Amino acid sequence: MLLVASAAAADTLDILGPSSPVPPDGFPIALVRRDGTGAPVSARGLSVSASGAGLRPGPEQEPLRTFVVVPEPGAREVRVTAEGAGLRAEARYVLGPPATQVSLTVDPPAPVKGRDKEARLTVRMLQPDGTPDDTGAPPVLRANVGRVEELERTGPGTWRARYVLPDTRYPEVAILVALSAWPHPQSIYGAYGKVLVPLAASVELPGRSEPNADLSATIAGTSFGPVKVAPDGRFRLPVVVPPGHNVAQLRAVDAAGNMRRSRMDLALPPTDGLACVLNPQRLPADGMSRARMLCATSDAYGRPVQDARVKASVRRGALSGPTRAAGGLLEWIYTAPSTPSAEPERLVATWPERGTSSREEIPLWLAQGPVASAVLSLPETVVHLGSTVAVTVTARDASGQPRAGAVVVPRSSVGTFSPPREEAPGVFGGAWTLPTGGAPGETVVAVHAYGPPGSEPARLRVWAEGGVLSAGVTDLAGLPVPGQPLRVGGEERVTGEDGTVVLGPVRPGRVEVVHGLWPGLRETVHVVAEGGPVFPLEGPLTDARVEQTVRLAPPVPVNVRLKVEGPRVTFWMEDASGRVLRGREAHVSLSAGQRGAIEVKDGRGSFRVTHEGPVSVSVADVATGVTALAEVRP
Repeated sequence: MLLVASAAAADTLDILGPSSPVPPDGFPIALVRRDGTGAPVSARGLSVSASGAGLRPGPEQEPLRTFVVVPEPGAREVRVTAEGAGLRAEARYVLGPPATQVSLTVDPPAPVKGRDKEARLTVRMLQPDGTPDDTGAPPVLRANVGRVEELERTGPGTWRARYVLPDTRYPEVAILVALSAWPHPQSIYGAYGKVLVPLAASVELPGRSEPNADLSATIAGTSFGPVKVAPDGRFRLPVVVPPGHNVAQLRAVDAAGNMRRSRMDLALPPTDGLACVLNPQRLPADGMSRARMLCATSDAYGRPVQDARVKASVRRGALSGPTRAAGGLLEWIYTAPSTPSAEPERLVATWPERGTSSREEIPLWLAQGPVASAVLSLPETVVHLGSTVAVTVTARDASGQPRAGAVVVPRSSVGTFSPPREEAPGVFGGAWTLPTGGAPGETVVAVHAYGPPGSEPARLRVWAEGGVLSAGVTDLAGLPVPGQPLRVGGEERVTGEDGTVVLGPVRPGRVEVVHGLWPGLRETVHVVAEGGPVFPLEGPLTDARVEQTVRLAPPVPVNVRLKVEGPRVTFWMEDASGRVLRGREAHVSLSAGQRGAIEVKDGRGSFRVTHEGPVSVSVADVATGVTALAEVRP
């Protein structure tokens, strides 16, 4: 909500910022001051303060004055006040994520191994008043034992899955943890919850006792039997063993009524008392992006442990924590390293007090960023109409590393291009076929390289360029995400293959762009005046565009190609499609110096030039007279 008061003069003061819940890690705002005509004027000299947050200067964007608001830990609301020169404006911002609770229930609530194979898991996102909350991403689920399968949405804020019990026969505790990210699926913020599920085991207890006696057992206060002991003293007694109980009290009564009591150690193995969930599970290796790991603990009986000393470690990134989160969970924040790796990062959590089986290892992939630069290579700066020319494009990311999987789109007003193929990581080759007709002259070969495409929306960007407002959706690594629905006013838009969509001309006013599936992912853009400025000031999605001007020459029956490497010259003839022509007679002449013997291999001739200075070399196709020239510096 925005409250604005004007001074006695005609000047006005506004605070520009988000119109929806804001993230806890900070958001931009701007002051805009207008004169009596409504034109923006400098906002310098005004005092700005915030309650519940700190302020730091934002980027220069005259006549606006911009700030980054950084909420204080635990704040749920931020108020910003600006005043001076008889003007005053105040803005209030509510912090996300919403106060959502994640409820997990299992049916049956206490499955028994040997009798049940699976249970139905229901996950509900609830607002404080108990109504469904449908603003978060699908929950990320993890279990310490068994598997969670077939997660599906069954209603607003409600998800259902199958929990498949583990194949082991001994009793243990299943710990199921859920995290629903906000405002997008790759955020570290959001709601979480857990459920501890005791998994008893239905087994036949074997042993020896008094022959022909009636045998019964008591485990955890529940009696089983009696069964008749065989004449050889063997027995098998069906029992249900709950987790954490390692002893059975046996009672044998013989035919004479004599009773014998004994104690049997069930020899149960140590069990896993630790379950952790990580989100997101893929980060850019930029030295800044973060992931959140939540761990829940249980003792052997299925009771939460509030003071568990769980340890966590990583190989390459940085890990801070643990801190205690609501509900008895432990929380760590992982920060990615600044260089990518072909191998995944591994977050390892251990709980030594519960033994070696209480261990979690979660992989996290460090993703490479998108294309940031491209180099276009053509064999010649002069191409002949009617010929086919090889086109090579090398794509690299912001760190200069080859960017495999990129999308490369070549264009020209003359001729057609074959779809580029990736011949090596980040190196794409294709063919440019020119028409036989047309007039000689010049043309431009332009290449647009972007991507590769991402899949999970994490960032929404809106920018102005050339008087046009555009939007783009990327994942955390900056990879463009195609096919994303966006709502702009009452209109629906969908991002194209490069993750972008044109919104329309830049006109004064406020533009609200909201993701069609994740309403928490939105951008509020203020066009302050005709022609700008636009706040916040964003640049287009990362991509690469490169152009090269080439001359168009008349068609020729053959092309003579020359390649100079130091004193060695290699020549060959090609047809219009670039195929090497064998057996063509060539005439070679030098402006000075000596030429060595010509060696012919695979239709290509090669010789060395000997001279003290530069030499002009010409090679002519005898049949057609087509000639190529090159300078050699031995």
